[in-house]
Amino acid sequence: MEKRIVILWGDIRGVSPVIGVILMVFLTILLAGVTVSAVYGDGISTSLSSAPMVYVKAGSEGSTAYHVGLGKNFIFLEHAGGEPLSVDSTKIVIIGEGRSYTSNFIGGMNLYGDVLVSYDNLLFDGKESAYASRNSVLSDGLWSAGETLILNGHDSIDGTSASSVSVSINGITNTSNNYGLRENVEITIKILDLETQCVIAECECKVVPAE
Repeated sequence: MEKRIVILWGDIRGVSPVIGVILMVFLTILLAGVTVSAVYGDGISTSLSSAPMVYVKAGSEGSTAYHVGLGKNFIFLEHAGGEPLSVDSTKIVIIGEGRSYTSNFIGGMNLYGDVLVSYDNLLFDGKESAYASRNSVLSDGLWSAGETLILNGHDSIDGTSASSVSVSINGITNTSNNYGLRENVEITIKILDLETQCVIAECECKVVPAE
């Protein structure tokens, strides 16, 4: 009896194109990943690493009482360690409760409530001359470790566009840009780097009553 051997080859004509497509897709994904890494990798790492690192301690004294002038409200910020901060690229935001004056009403009036104070930079320009006198440590253009920054409720050039200090009360921005802080209440202070738009330090402190 004659034996026949039958070899089943199957249809392999479609195998090679399928493998080719899979390899092309894989290579496309791989190349896309390399491209993204090349285009965005340095930018991402730079933005994360370029923000200065700093540690800040805070203290404050103030009052919203009418008999206590805005000029008796102080915030003391000690640069307790880390990189020096450039005065023209450092912003300070203070959030808490307090008061400010507005001329938006007949005769003007004091407003009380949630206060938001913004120091757009630490430069002497755009502030009262007393700010420069209190903060002579900034004369070199840097706020360095071991130096204390002294902010005052009367730092602003009263309500003018030249002021680099702005104050809002309960969302009302038309104020004298000077401020008083409510005693025995905590305030939050944020230090921001303007170049990276990052918050580089944040702290809280309780306002000690001013006399």
